[in-house]
Amino acid sequence: MTTSSIEVALDQILSLSYSERLTAARFLALHARPKDIDVIRQARARENIGWIRKALDDAIVRLKPDIPISDPDAEAQPIPNEILDGLNAKALETSTALLIHELEPLIGRLKLVASDELANFDDSQTAKAIVRIDNFLAALTRLRKAASAPKLDEFALDTLIQEVVAENDHRPDIAFQLSGPAHCIVVGDRSLIEMCVSNGVRNAVEATEALVNGKVNPVLLSWSSTDTYNWVSIVDVGIGFTGNPVHAMEIGKTTKAGHFGMGLAIAQKSIASMSGALHLISNTRGVRFEIQWPKEMGGI
Repeated sequence: MTTSSIEVALDQILSLSYSERLTAARFLALHARPKDIDVIRQARARENIGWIRKALDDAIVRLKPDIPISDPDAEAQPIPNEILDGLNAKALETSTALLIHELEPLIGRLKLVASDELANFDDSQTAKAIVRIDNFLAALTRLRKAASAPKLDEFALDTLIQEVVAENDHRPDIAFQLSGPAHCIVVGDRSLIEMCVSNGVRNAVEATEALVNGKVNPVLLSWSSTDTYNWVSIVDVGIGFTGNPVHAMEIGKTTKAGHFGMGLAIAQKSIASMSGALHLISNTRGVRFEIQWPKEMGGI
């Protein structure tokens, strides 16, 4: 890190390109000097992209002197929700990364030893338990990615949805129906949006399969963009949803046997990292799963 690097970041934080601003904000969150705080505050005041604001907030919090605890006249200032959300996401990313780092070699060693010691390892309950642990680590990896800063780019939303449907379109009792504009180019983190859509489709498929009514039941996927945001909607006519949708997005909450209860939590954190939102709406029959995220983010 050099003085020239900081000066470049201070210039780029006012760029018309949101990708340059995001890179600069992340750099300044770690390397800004106390004398840079006025420029950072000015950039924060004019910034309209959530995750760039969060990075600038991190820089301001790091640079702003703490109020002495011994000062009786000092009043504690509430921490803005955006800063708290950013800190929570960073803590989640760090803790899951640590868990994965520590557990992966242990599980690998366990698998190696068990396969040597058990004659019929592949058919054993031990092998099945290790597979479940592997699946849990994979879920943790997805959760870590969902909590990390998004990597923004342009992509075709309609193509992404078609790819997700193709991976799940092998059930004779479910008919996928697609409705949305072709060549629907949006900006966002493609992999995070794919995780959200995949989760919504899997939930819709499982709810529809549970009907067992002997009919071919539809799952409708629609997508588009308004003047302000992009959106994807997945509607099924399955067994429906019981309970509070907000609680369903908490880590570990599930009504499905053999599931870890991370799917909706991962989807929610993925879309939230792009200043978006996930909604679960119960219909008379089935559920509508909907995500949306800001459309206008400046030039790339």
